[in-house]
Amino acid sequence: MADNTLGLLWALAAAVMSAFTAVLAHRPLRQMGLMAATLWTNFMNLLALAAWGWWTYEEGQLSLEGMLWFALMGVTAYSYGRVVFYKALATIGPPRLMTISTTAPLLSLSLAVLFLGERPGPAVLAGTLLVIAGVILVSYEPSEGRWVQRGIVWGFASALSLGISVFLRKKGLAAMPNVGLTVAWANLVSFPVLFSLRPLLPAALFEWRMGWALWAIVGVGFLNSFNQILYNLAVLHGEVSVVGPIISSSPVFTLLFTALLPRGTGRVRPAMAAGVLVTVGGMAAIALGRG
Repeated sequence: MADNTLGLLWALAAAVMSAFTAVLAHRPLRQMGLMAATLWTNFMNLLALAAWGWWTYEEGQLSLEGMLWFALMGVTAYSYGRVVFYKALATIGPPRLMTISTTAPLLSLSLAVLFLGERPGPAVLAGTLLVIAGVILVSYEPSEGRWVQRGIVWGFASALSLGISVFLRKKGLAAMPNVGLTVAWANLVSFPVLFSLRPLLPAALFEWRMGWALWAIVGVGFLNSFNQILYNLAVLHGEVSVVGPIISSSPVFTLLFTALLPRGTGRVRPAMAAGVLVTVGGMAAIALGRG
């Protein structure tokens, strides 16, 4: 059994940072084009992570195989994935998006079992289900008397991207274990992909102007760079089937930040406390099962 203790700690830190940046990004996304916000976030990732990657670079860390895996991530996670994430965030809001994102561990766990040879065991499987159930309790809010609403498909598209990206990270980091340069390269690959879509999409999606929303997105992009490092460290030091559900526990922290940050990012209900307890129980089961 692999020791996943370090991976679990990094995954928990990634979940906290993911929740924080998602809540911060919700309001400025309403003030600028979706593709413009994506490009600015990717640009900040590129600058910050390239600097960090070269600073921490050790001889032999670069490899063609690793670059190919993260080039694929540039197309999936940092082009398609980031666009649908921002679209879902702007359309259905942080709580509902984070609820839907809990389906991501099921995909990443399946890929880990099928292609990475991981055997999570009963405790991890039970813990994964508890995390999913708890996050649903934390995040679910009826909207106009029904759960399925316009724009919900963007949330599931984002969850699909997240589930695949954890698997791609694991494969890429196994060949190129530099947590900064890998993601910087993936973000660089995303630029020609995103700009190639410009003739096919409304010009308004690429519009941006100087103001508080731009600087807010730049700040979110900078914080997201640290989040990408945390993601990579979690995947590098832990099994996908273990760290995936922990990363997806971010809605618990979204609840906390929604309560602490200024109003307008979402409504907090007292009944969410039950979901927090269930999620914590699930994370404890995963930690004890594969720690």
